[in-house]
Amino acid sequence: MKKATIKASLIAIASAIAAMGGVATAQDSWIENWKTFAAESGKPEHAAWAARIDTDEVRSLAGEWEKYRGYTASSLIAEASDIPDQLKTPGFVINAENVDSIPGVENYLPSFWIDRLKSDKPWLKIQGIRIVPSNHYYMHKARLDATKAKPSGYFSIDELGNVRDSEGGLGTLTGDGALPFISPKNGDELNATFVAHGVGLDDLFFDPVTMTACGASNNVERSYGVELWWRRMAGRVGDEPFGNVDGFEGVQEVGSLLIKSPRDVRGLAGVRKRYADAEVEDDFKLFIPTLRRTRQLSGTNGQDPIAAGLEVTWDDWRSYWTKTDKRAFDYNLVGEGFVLALPEVGAEYDPLAMADDACGIATSDDGIIDMELRPVWLLEIDDKTGNYQYSKRRIYLDKELYYTQFEEMYDRNGELWRVWDDSRWWEPETGRAQWKSLFVGNVISNRHSGLLFEPNWGDGRANMSNSLFDIDQLRDRR
Repeated sequence: MKKATIKASLIAIASAIAAMGGVATAQDSWIENWKTFAAESGKPEHAAWAARIDTDEVRSLAGEWEKYRGYTASSLIAEASDIPDQLKTPGFVINAENVDSIPGVENYLPSFWIDRLKSDKPWLKIQGIRIVPSNHYYMHKARLDATKAKPSGYFSIDELGNVRDSEGGLGTLTGDGALPFISPKNGDELNATFVAHGVGLDDLFFDPVTMTACGASNNVERSYGVELWWRRMAGRVGDEPFGNVDGFEGVQEVGSLLIKSPRDVRGLAGVRKRYADAEVEDDFKLFIPTLRRTRQLSGTNGQDPIAAGLEVTWDDWRSYWTKTDKRAFDYNLVGEGFVLALPEVGAEYDPLAMADDACGIATSDDGIIDMELRPVWLLEIDDKTGNYQYSKRRIYLDKELYYTQFEEMYDRNGELWRVWDDSRWWEPETGRAQWKSLFVGNVISNRHSGLLFEPNWGDGRANMSNSLFDIDQLRDRR
């Protein structure tokens, strides 16, 4: 079928579903908003997303999470009286000409994106930001059931930042996959729930990830083809084996990657095991093929780039993968509100419109990217040692998904150094999530790293073996 036919079909679908009779419930308002918006925009990607969320399966799971949490993105936005009308209007486009006329826009749109609109330089330049309807996000049902099974007050935080259960055990290992603090009262609790989100499911597999080091003209400097895996080792509720994985006692989660290209670094492999206890150092190993040698790394090596030229460090994986330790960091809940962020619609389209080489963004004909209004907590993680790469991380954490909507990272002088922004490949019918696209931008050097993902939802993910997290076996994989 030709693209024109596909587009016409999707637009027809959007128009038809927008015209359907019946009165939508408040719970379904976000779906109705998307159907109306898709019909008005006429864009096939919007029609595809509206059709994907317009199912009984989605309504049921979204409703269960809403009932448990007591709110949705829509209800929180409706309760806020000071949000500029333009930011709540699907289809409105923010551009260089009107951005300064929007009252208090700097409270909702990060300065990084305002600069990208106004800049006369090519680096990550965009022509506009299109407002799309706010989605209702949630994790999978097994995670909801596990969380509901734990009574209020079951979890607490100790002096090191460890999550503890009601009997004093390490709650990350004994909590049966529950999210510890749905309504966090402080930064320690918010950080714990953010960490518990993990990557949105128990097993993750990208085949491949394209990781590209990009210059100030959005030019490719160096590109890597990577296979990447992640596995929850404690509190598994969504994928077999359930519970805690034998042979990984004390381990909370494990991540590994294998570089497949270019040829001069092909075979470089890394495995990092995250132990739940703050007093137990992570097991971090790197195999270097040119030396035919495996290096045992320390926690400080997490500050190194994943590969030469990249702005993404090992500690930046999934936006933040630094070990929780209150001796080294302060975790502060400094506010809450709303932020404009990329929607998690990667299952149907890339709202960032990233180029195939992962360097350019806003590559659509109009140079516009999509954003939605999100309710967030603001978490600041401050370094206490004076030795960490960032003096501060400021993370905008979504109140529905418990994951990053935007992140700012500050250098040792307190100046903004890097930003992280991404779009998840989120499945509304299941609540599971992987990734679609992301970039880490260095605002000092005007360089960035772009990452494009091909999530494996099939046999590759279902048949993941623990051998993938053994450096001696991973290094021999070809």
